[in-house]
Amino acid sequence: MKRALAFVCMFALVATALVASPGLALTMAPALLLLALLAGGFRPGEALIERLRDRRRPAVALPRAVSMPRPRLALIARPTAGPAASALAMRPPPSAFAVTT
Repeated sequence: MKRALAFVCMFALVATALVASPGLALTMAPALLLLALLAGGFRPGEALIERLRDRRRPAVALPRAVSMPRPRLALIARPTAGPAASALAMRPPPSAFAVTT
């Protein structure tokens, strides 16, 4: 008797929500479905969830992912030779004002 009263109250709640706001009824539908299952004595568990998931999975095994080799980066700046490096390393002699004896 209590279960029948619970289902009637739940149906009235869903009907009222559907009239008031269809978006609210769609939002609450999964929770109300779970409530109806639990009130009916059906306890969905991990085994049922796995069975439902395996039913949707294709029987063909997907190939494993393979690591691709890293691409070589393009050389943007060419290395400079000795004369350019020595030209950059040269500096003028110290100023006469900077030398104190």
